[in-house]
Amino acid sequence: MSRLALADIHLPPARPARRRLGADRRGGVALLAGVAFAPLLLATGIAIDMSRLVQFRAALQNAADAAALAGAAAYTSGATASTAAAVASTYMTNAEPSLPRNLGVTFAVTPATTTGAAGQTTGYTMSVAVSARVPTTIMALVTPSLAANVSAVALNQVETISANLGNWKSSAWDANTIYWYIVPPGGALPAMSDLHMLFTNTAPAPTTLPSIQVTAGQSIGFALQNVTGGIHVYGSNQYGSAQGNTNWLYSQLSPPAAQAYPTVATNCALQVVVATPSNPTPVETPGACAATTPANATVSCAQLPGQTAYFFWNDMGGAVDDHDYNDAQYSITCPGAASGLSAQSAGPTNVVLIR
Repeated sequence: MSRLALADIHLPPARPARRRLGADRRGGVALLAGVAFAPLLLATGIAIDMSRLVQFRAALQNAADAAALAGAAAYTSGATASTAAAVASTYMTNAEPSLPRNLGVTFAVTPATTTGAAGQTTGYTMSVAVSARVPTTIMALVTPSLAANVSAVALNQVETISANLGNWKSSAWDANTIYWYIVPPGGALPAMSDLHMLFTNTAPAPTTLPSIQVTAGQSIGFALQNVTGGIHVYGSNQYGSAQGNTNWLYSQLSPPAAQAYPTVATNCALQVVVATPSNPTPVETPGACAATTPANATVSCAQLPGQTAYFFWNDMGGAVDDHDYNDAQYSITCPGAASGLSAQSAGPTNVVLIR
């Protein structure tokens, strides 16, 4: 076999290096993909961060709403403003640990009052303003965190409950005086200084009807101050109270006579009937005692908006008591509208969010 001489081997002419690189398209696709992927990744990161912000704001708003409602519920008079603010602050402080991850929460609570045309207080409000910052992920390339600001305002409206003494009736040998009071929290009995006289059978009827002003969520109760034989001398009453003794019965107790007569187990003192379209003017049911205190013995206008409740008291006085429940009778009407009954002044009957 003959050996080829180097002179006999012919190679193709060499291309310039820049021409070879320019003709090679293989790396261009990857470069273009990388350039296109960067904004897609950023857009996805923005979407994730904004979604986290929306979720955080929802949780923050729920906390602010709850704090405002709790604070307003505790705001029942000018004297309770600082207590109500403390309640709202406590709600926010307790809610913070359960919030999604954040860079810190700050808040401010502000109690205030609303007034009517005549300058009278018509309600109590609690405002809660909250600010926080949520850390970002992909958006950290642009900003390390996003702001979340929410606010809430709750209203505890003052309600005026009307007392109707036109149907006052007292067929009693005892001296009886009816007082209304705001039911204290925890079931405690009211202090004597918190009792407000509604009517007495030892004096002429008042020339103007009394009105009862309470906040929407408060309940009122009634106390019967009974003086045995205060009108006619007859001796001891059916519970054994001697002539001239003073006995206090409270509608919030079960039975109402429990404080005055601890051994009494049944309710022979009070009947309460709510008016209905079919029974617009209820009357007492004489002759019987009940096992428990009646429903609506204490009244919240959240329970009875626009409705009228009739109260019938029996004092167990006289030589022989007939359980007639006509020793003190009156009615009260809550504002609001009730189906089938005429509407009273409008307004919330409970604590509500107004913003």
